[in-house]
Amino acid sequence: MEKKSDRPNKNREIKRLVITLIVIFSIIGTFIFYLSWPLLTGQTITLATRPVDPFDPLRGQYMTINYEISSISLTEEMNQGDKIYISLKPDKNDIWRLDKSTLTKPTEGVFIKGTVTRIRGNNTNIKYGIEQFFFERNANVPTRGITVQAKIDNTGQARITNLLHEGEPIEAEYKPVSLTS
Repeated sequence: MEKKSDRPNKNREIKRLVITLIVIFSIIGTFIFYLSWPLLTGQTITLATRPVDPFDPLRGQYMTINYEISSISLTEEMNQGDKIYISLKPDKNDIWRLDKSTLTKPTEGVFIKGTVTRIRGNNTNIKYGIEQFFFERNANVPTRGITVQAKIDNTGQARITNLLHEGEPIEAEYKPVSLTS
């Protein structure tokens, strides 16, 4: 039989558990919301890529994507680790290309935010956080002639929404899995 003096301790433990769960779910929810924000509010653009690296069997089924805007010429003094903003403009084929780059956030237009990863002479390498695209196991997809459809929000964050091959969404073909014992 439960004593009356044990009830306040049990109620206190339940309150602590509930508060802890609320804090944990709030943190997780905030993280998910932060990552989803560009998908919810962003403008859809298409980015040109350079030849794509093939899959790495040791790291899993994914593709490393190198963008046309991943390597640009220096326009101002930059250091490795700097945040950089790339203003984009569409060409006649609706592929968004480099218009200008700056270390200060643009006040208008479409731009993507990146981080300077390497400077060699007059060339700057930039990462945008959208350089990998994951597939299900045993997927067979083209690795050349790809453009990337992405959504970019008003802070420059980008998320990949689709891979395109010759302007059409990629339909992954799956290799049959042989079950040998």
